[in-house]
Amino acid sequence: MFIKCIIFFLFLLFSFNSYSKVCEIPIVKSFKDLKEKIKICDKGDKLYLNYDIKIVGEELIVNLCSLKDTVIFKEESKIVHKRKSGATIICIYDPTKELFN
Repeated sequence: MFIKCIIFFLFLLFSFNSYSKVCEIPIVKSFKDLKEKIKICDKGDKLYLNYDIKIVGEELIVNLCSLKDTVIFKEESKIVHKRKSGATIICIYDPTKELFN
């Protein structure tokens, strides 16, 4: 019985993807800026992206996020002159090739 519990915990331990990290991108003003800053992220990482309200958030979600998982989208369009204000996306990073070509 004790060996079965050990095997179960080992299976449980190795079944989770522990290699993913949180990839936090500071405020992005344009797609050119995004292409430079997003290079630190790997596919499967948790993406925390702050971007300017001039960029279309839905386009970022479709091109950067895994749509199989939950996507959290927060927009602060009423506050324009506050530092570090804008919209935020939290998702699993799964880029498409169209954005970076």
